[in-house]
Amino acid sequence: MSGYVLAHDVGTGGNKASLVDINGNIVSSAEKFYSVLYPQQGWAEQDPEEQWWSAIRDTTRDVLAKSRITPSEVIAMTFSTQMMGTIPVDVDGKPLMNCMTWLDTRAAKQNKEIISNPIKMLRMLRITGGIPSGKDIIGKIVWVREERPQVFEKTHKFLDCKDYLIFKCTGEYVTSYDCANLTWFMDSRKGKNTWSSTILEWIDLDMDRLPRLAPSTEVIGNLTASAATELGLPTSTQVVNGCGDMPAAGVGSGAVREKEVHIYAGSSAWIGAHVQDRKLDIFTYTGSIRSAIPDKYILIAEQEAAGACLKHLKEHWHCELCLNVKDYASPACSDCESGERNPFSTLDAVAAHAPPGSENLIFAPWMFGERSPIDDHNVRGGYFNLSLAHGKEHMVRAVLEGVALHARWMMDGIEKKKMLGKVSNVHMIGGCANSDLWTQIYADVLQKPVYRMANPLEAGTVGVSFVAFIGLGEISDFQKAANKIQVEKVFEPDPVNIEIYEYHFQMLKEYYKANKKLWKKMNAH
Repeated sequence: MSGYVLAHDVGTGGNKASLVDINGNIVSSAEKFYSVLYPQQGWAEQDPEEQWWSAIRDTTRDVLAKSRITPSEVIAMTFSTQMMGTIPVDVDGKPLMNCMTWLDTRAAKQNKEIISNPIKMLRMLRITGGIPSGKDIIGKIVWVREERPQVFEKTHKFLDCKDYLIFKCTGEYVTSYDCANLTWFMDSRKGKNTWSSTILEWIDLDMDRLPRLAPSTEVIGNLTASAATELGLPTSTQVVNGCGDMPAAGVGSGAVREKEVHIYAGSSAWIGAHVQDRKLDIFTYTGSIRSAIPDKYILIAEQEAAGACLKHLKEHWHCELCLNVKDYASPACSDCESGERNPFSTLDAVAAHAPPGSENLIFAPWMFGERSPIDDHNVRGGYFNLSLAHGKEHMVRAVLEGVALHARWMMDGIEKKKMLGKVSNVHMIGGCANSDLWTQIYADVLQKPVYRMANPLEAGTVGVSFVAFIGLGEISDFQKAANKIQVEKVFEPDPVNIEIYEYHFQMLKEYYKANKKLWKKMNAH
């Protein structure tokens, strides 16, 4: 069989549709953006029909129109999506309210109550490999029952983002092991992969309200007639289950062998590795969920804000930081607005004028709370040790360094003896990897070679496409898929910078410990 997989990368800010061949080449892409709705403080919603499905429909038609590929050449469709969304749907699969996205914190109280019993918390850890925090699905389902009882009564299924899109395509209620794991209802112990009747009983939730569990590689079915009509594809198009964005990027990083490590650095960031046995460290909030590789887990340490820190700087300080600065060869404002110059590249050029360590200026990247190795929703970011002697170049470089320094903190947890042990190198993907300077800073801070993979922005799309090709039987295994992913450049750590960054790393940790009580006073509510 020859043909293309249509992969949809459904993120928080928009959807990207890509036609991918069996070698991981993207032959055509189309994007549609949408927003997050914030109706109340702590709420973060999206409309599954008007935002997600509309984007799926439009980008599918756009990508077909842009390519020379006929609809019949699309042999399958699959999804890599944002995770930890909660959508109650009725018996016809229609959403009864907007999706509570992964950003939504309205159920923090319910999630806290769920783990308030130490005995139950320890048992949940043993069953699921983790426990919920303030943004997780299990508490949001309880919130619906307590705060929207009429919605709860009408709810036929609770779905995540990908589950809803699979239903729209096939009429089937199915989730994948990775997404199910993060509901904290699934027994993720080796050989299990079932909904836990024990946890469901604690929450008093009927198992029938949850979708069927299936591996990411499973072919769920063909497009229904109505979905095929909307998308402009034939009903012969098969739909492969797919996975969440983290597991998809893990496959797309090429690091699929046991304990091979990848760093994804986009708006948020994580360090991940595929492992045969489930691993957990409650002291660094580093744990494992089921991966897109059916018989493996993916070990994850997550950072809430990475590229988002630089994006915030660009959006609020770009002209002041970059323009009319002697020797920086900066563009005019009109050039940035017209897209003739890349403002992120300009920020790189500014940062390059500061020395490693930014003259003892440290940036804490905790702009949206933090998950690992500190699970602290109250912590906030900012500059530490800022003086009048610091210029624009120091302020920009400090952001790049601060994000990497936090990655080092997560890496210390990953490298514990009971976790992975010493990591020799990392594969890097995500938008931040497009910066040579930033990637070099990661290498210097982590004190290990960083392998930037080819097309780092497309790792999730390529990864989930390979999941589909394996599910279709077109590629025999994940290692053969990973062999198709090339290293674009290797960044070796500079020994000259190690002492500087080691000192800053220790200062960053001390800064957090000295101020965490103050952040709690200011931000806990």
